[in-house]
Amino acid sequence: MNDTTLETTDKARHGRRAIVLLILVIVVIAVVAGLRLRARLAPLEVLPQPPLVVETLKVVPGPFVLKAHYPGSVASEQHAMLSARVASTLVRREVEEGMRVLQGQPLLRLDDTELQQELSRLRAAADRIRADLDYWQQQLKVDQRLFKEGSITERNLQETRRQVESLRASQAENRHAQATANTRLGYAELLAPFDGIVQAVRVQVGESVAPGQPLLELVGVKHLKAVLAAPQSDRDQLHLGLPVRLQLPGQLPSWPAYIDRILPALDTPTRNVGLEVKFPAQALAGIYPGMSIEAEVELARQADALSLPAHAIQQRQGVSGVYRLQQGRAVWQPVETGATQDGWVRLLGGVKAGDEVITTPYPALQPGSEVQVAREPGA
Repeated sequence: MNDTTLETTDKARHGRRAIVLLILVIVVIAVVAGLRLRARLAPLEVLPQPPLVVETLKVVPGPFVLKAHYPGSVASEQHAMLSARVASTLVRREVEEGMRVLQGQPLLRLDDTELQQELSRLRAAADRIRADLDYWQQQLKVDQRLFKEGSITERNLQETRRQVESLRASQAENRHAQATANTRLGYAELLAPFDGIVQAVRVQVGESVAPGQPLLELVGVKHLKAVLAAPQSDRDQLHLGLPVRLQLPGQLPSWPAYIDRILPALDTPTRNVGLEVKFPAQALAGIYPGMSIEAEVELARQADALSLPAHAIQQRQGVSGVYRLQQGRAVWQPVETGATQDGWVRLLGGVKAGDEVITTPYPALQPGSEVQVAREPGA
C-alpha cells in the first residue's frame, strides 16, 4: 500500500467521524429543545390563592345629620328711599355715599324760604282773626244786654252771634293751616329714620326737586338677614326653625341661626326656594348689606341611625348591597340606602346593628370569597 492510498483512507475515516459528531450534536440539540418545549407545554401547578385582606366595620346605631349648603347674600330688613315731599331746591348736602349715619342725623336740607313765608302769613292772619274775635265777643255781650232791655231785635243779636261763630271757625282753620305749614316746614330737612349706610344720593346742591322725587337711599345696619337660595328638590324638607350656621366665604367664625322665613313662590328664572335667616346680634360686626354668605342648613337629624361609608356600598347587577363578613367569607347582602352626608350613607334596610361589613372596595370580591381581616400592628 503506497502513501497515497493511506492518505485517502485517513481522510475518509476523519470524514465519517465528523459526520457522526455532527449527527450527535444535532440529536443533543433536538433532545434539549424537546425537553424545553415539553416543559413549556406542561400545565402549571395551581397554587392556592391566599385570602383577600380586607378591612371591616361593625354596624352600630349613631347620630346621622343630613345637611345642605346654600349660597346667599346679606340684606337689610331696613331700607328706605327718602323722597322730596315739597317742591324746593337743595341748599345743603350733609352726607356722601357710603357714609354711616345715626337715627335722626341730618342728611339733606331744602330751601324753606317760601315755607317760612307761608307760616308767617298764617300767623299774621291768626293775630287778625284773634283781634276780630275779641271785638265781636265783647259786642255779643253788649247785644245780649241790649236785647234783654228791648233796645235791639233778635235778628241783630243773631247776626252778632254768627260773626263770633264764623271767626271761631276761621281761628280753628288757621290753627290747622299752621300745623300743616309747620309739618311742611319739617319736610325741608331730611333726617335719617334709622342707623344705616347711605347707599346713594340722587340730587346735587342747587338742583330743584319736586314732590315724590327720590333723593337719598338708606340701608339699615342693625337688622341684617341672609337671603338664601335652595334648590326646589329640598322644598319638602325645609321648614321654619331649622338650625342654620352662617359664614362668610372662606372666613371664620360661623354663627348659629334659624330659618325665619320661607318665600311661598319659587324664583321663576332659577326655580330656587327663597329663605331668610336673621343674623344674631353678635354677628353684626363687620357684616354689611350686599356681602356674599354661605349657609349650612340642618335638614334632618336622627339619633339612632345605621350608616356606613359610601365606599362600602357596591353594585351587583344593578342592586346596591354590601359584603358581610361571616366565618371568614364574604356574604353578599342587598341593602336599601337613604341620604348621603359627608361620605356616609344612611341604611334603611338590609343590615342590622352588630353586622360586620367589609369596607374594602375590592373589584375581585365575590360572594363566598375567602377573606382575612386586616389587623392593626400590635393588635
